[in-house]
Amino acid sequence: MQRYFDGALAALLVAAMCVMPVAGAPQAQGDQAVIISPADGQQVSGLVPVFGTATASDFARYELAFGPDPNPSDTWTTFATPDVILINAQIGLWDANLPPGLYQLRLRVFRSDGSIAAEDFANGLIVGTPPTETPAPTPTSVPPPPTFEPETQGTIQSTVVIEQPPTPTPAPTLVGSGSADDSSSSRRGGGPNIDLSRFGSAFTDGVTCAAGAFVLVGAAWLARWALRLIMKQMRGRSNQ
Repeated sequence: MQRYFDGALAALLVAAMCVMPVAGAPQAQGDQAVIISPADGQQVSGLVPVFGTATASDFARYELAFGPDPNPSDTWTTFATPDVILINAQIGLWDANLPPGLYQLRLRVFRSDGSIAAEDFANGLIVGTPPTETPAPTPTSVPPPPTFEPETQGTIQSTVVIEQPPTPTPAPTLVGSGSADDSSSSRRGGGPNIDLSRFGSAFTDGVTCAAGAFVLVGAAWLARWALRLIMKQMRGRSNQ
């Protein structure tokens, strides 16, 4: 009885193992390539973990690559090529130590025949300082140059005033005294009048000149006498 019981239990365990899927193996969800993180437009730097899903019905491998954004030349750099199915997990590690700018990630899932089963992109990833858009210059209106109206110039009339020089007033002529003196003097002497003040001035000048000459002569004689006395004293001392 115990043998039958053990046999039935073993059969149930084998059947359960055949029905249940292998633990830890992800179940296929169709052809999927999804980048969950980083999101579009996110700023990143250094080592960036990439999360997502990579699976297919005839799965062979998936590929992660990055490139500039935009990428008109379709230039990509591959940094991960695992051959395992991953669902909502970390699918790679991107080294974003790159020159500042905009980049994008690409995830591709390949089938066993090499065809692409699915792909996804993360666009506008900012590395370093985000680019600053230069605002377009605002056109400024230039004011028209000012218009100057010519002023009406009036006729300037100048009046020239000519001043006549003043007429000299003749000095008054003394009548009576002069003629009386002249007549009296003519009566007295009967000859011309002599100005005695001129003789007095000449006499004073002569006396002054004579006194000066006398002083000069006396000074010269005194100097000569003093010079002889000094010479005589000097000779007497030399003889001694």
